[in-house]
Amino acid sequence: MKPKELFNRWFVSSIEKLKELPHGDGAFAALMVAIPLYERYIIATLKMANINCTDENVRKEIGNDLGLEDRERSIFWEMFRNGFMHQAMPRGGKTKWMVSHKFGAVPQFKEVNGVMCVLLDPWKFADRVLQKYENDSRLITASESFPFASIFRVPTEFEWS
Repeated sequence: MKPKELFNRWFVSSIEKLKELPHGDGAFAALMVAIPLYERYIIATLKMANINCTDENVRKEIGNDLGLEDRERSIFWEMFRNGFMHQAMPRGGKTKWMVSHKFGAVPQFKEVNGVMCVLLDPWKFADRVLQKYENDSRLITASESFPFASIFRVPTEFEWS
């Protein structure tokens, strides 16, 4: 199976299925899928441009892509990437977060009732990430360090020991 087919089976179809849940309840799970795909996209973009994937270059590329200042990028990444990937929820802190279909595809920092908040539409973010791969399928395999595993049928005579 080709990487594009695997990508579609594992990620695109999963996010599309989550959209079927009522009340937008699949949004957080979609974001949990989209965030590591976004990180994979950033690494792939750097590698395709022959730029060393140092932490500094990754941070800079994330900030450029999302249009965030370094402090905002750091808050967003700590709150959403680290929060979702480690504890399945955005990390708490001085900056709060709000998600709504009224917000955009990239995180926006805005003061709401005197409190700084990160505003984001999880579905738009996930769609933005998937669109990047749709626009250039070379991104799927360009990160190299985490190759896609194969999908295959386990033989019927296989026994667990």
